[in-house]
Amino acid sequence: MFQAILNDRFSGSSVLLEKTLDWLSSEVASGNAISDAALHQLREVHSGMACFVNLQRFFSENKLSEKSLNKFRGRIAEEEHGMLESFCRSFPEDMNRVSVYSCSGMVLKALTMLERSLEVDVALCAPDGEGQVMAESLAKIPGVVSSLWGDGPYFSRVLETQAVVLGCDAISPNWLINRSGTGALIAIAAGLKIPVYLVRGPLKFLTDDELLELSLKQGIDVPAVASSDIRWENPLLEVVGIGDVIVP
Repeated sequence: MFQAILNDRFSGSSVLLEKTLDWLSSEVASGNAISDAALHQLREVHSGMACFVNLQRFFSENKLSEKSLNKFRGRIAEEEHGMLESFCRSFPEDMNRVSVYSCSGMVLKALTMLERSLEVDVALCAPDGEGQVMAESLAKIPGVVSSLWGDGPYFSRVLETQAVVLGCDAISPNWLINRSGTGALIAIAAGLKIPVYLVRGPLKFLTDDELLELSLKQGIDVPAVASSDIRWENPLLEVVGIGDVIVP
């Protein structure tokens, strides 16, 4: 289970955190010791995700046990409920055509809680293709019609949307971390006067300094190129300012 979490390249940070807590619970129930090195490895492999920073921080201050895990889950559930309620209160009732970007478990929960008919455009997020997972998950929500777009057409499609809804991997007073391309999406939406809403998740909060010091996860797919002079770049995450983002 631990290796599967390390190898998971499609789940959002909230889902990865849930999987990690399930793994920790099974290990505690089996009487297995969890090393700090394992938690550090999760933080390194999924770099840029604040939840693993805060997870390691919590268990450096609290002994790992069934009781402490239940306390931790309770904290997450309380934070998550408050954030989802805040989003639903702030999201206008007349908006039903939205764009989402990357695979966010919190965005899925937020759109489900709206309990309304929605048309949702999703970017493929090539070359990893995590948008396909997002589109398929959205299609299971009653009343939601999801459309999966290639990345270039998706950014043009923003012209037709009423709002952009984003999740994030980390947030601080002035910054957020999300899938590469988020900064361009926010800039396009701001230029078109389309509101961008952020669905925050639990354990995503860091100080500005902590966020800016995080290393960011890189993509792993490397294409074959004819010239060694061509440099391949595929950063999976990026740091974006939150000045043009509505944070309920």
